[in-house]
Amino acid sequence: MQLSRGLTAATGPACWRLRSPPAPLPAAPRRVCVQPVLAAKKGDKGGKGGKGAKKSALADLLKKKEEATGSAGATEGASNTVPAECVSPEGRMLAFTLADSYYRLTKKFLLEGVDFEKLPAALFRAPFALLAHNKFQAGVTDPIYIYGNRAALELFEKSWDDLLQMPSRLSAPVEDSAQTDRNGLLEKAAKTGIVTGYEAWRISSSGRRFKIKDVTLFNLMDRSGTKVGQAAVFSQYETEDGVVHTIKGSEAGAEEDEVAAGPTIPTPEEIEAAEAAVTEQAAHVRSLKEVQGLQNNDIPVQIAVMELKKRKEQLAGLQKALEDALAASKAAFDDDDE
Repeated sequence: MQLSRGLTAATGPACWRLRSPPAPLPAAPRRVCVQPVLAAKKGDKGGKGGKGAKKSALADLLKKKEEATGSAGATEGASNTVPAECVSPEGRMLAFTLADSYYRLTKKFLLEGVDFEKLPAALFRAPFALLAHNKFQAGVTDPIYIYGNRAALELFEKSWDDLLQMPSRLSAPVEDSAQTDRNGLLEKAAKTGIVTGYEAWRISSSGRRFKIKDVTLFNLMDRSGTKVGQAAVFSQYETEDGVVHTIKGSEAGAEEDEVAAGPTIPTPEEIEAAEAAVTEQAAHVRSLKEVQGLQNNDIPVQIAVMELKKRKEQLAGLQKALEDALAASKAAFDDDDE
């Protein structure tokens, strides 16, 4: 789904609706995020069977990885490239928390018509600025940003890595009045859950000032209602020359979305190709011994066995990545009532 097409503004600064009937956000992330991993683990492959594998199955797998790496490198640094952290299990949980907390406090969708799997990319490229900091984290006295989408990074002139090291107080001018007003809004939201419709001056890393308008500041809550942070969302800002700007979303093709998702969770096809490559090489080793009559100390057999070990290591690596992703997903989405 491409967010910048077919969108019309709805009530509120960050509620955007698709013209076609949207599907609601899921009530909980567990089934959406973990289920594909479970399906792959159980062998629901959906691809071609090992019997029909090509002769160079491992080469095809490695080529696919190289192409993905090359595509990622080509888009590195682009403002609409989704950071890898956003599509990690923790990043997906944060995206859900942002959307879920906003809905619980406003009864409006932050984004409509977006399934959980695509939510991190959709929020990152959304037609509004979205930032979050770790105000309620234990021991934190000077909160830092834990999230900023593409529009926010562009507006504050920050990279993803730089923003995640930045104390959120530095987003406002250093004048006492600006900091006092900001602190007052944060404390009000902490008590009431949400503050809406305010505007305030902010400053970018280069010193450019702008006024964020019709802002919604809201607490982030986990599923048990415990406060875990705060977020601010807005879709308009005013520059010092008095011009009001409306934030636009950005697009990315399906190929870039696939690269952004990264190789963290191997696909069923990748697992199947690696298994076929091992089977293929094992058959070659047997052929050398049984058909050609070679022994273990013969050079062709030794070379073939080395290649077999290499392919087994490739398969083991993919299987471990799958197990790690499953474990991380379970840990990230465990509910307190389980």
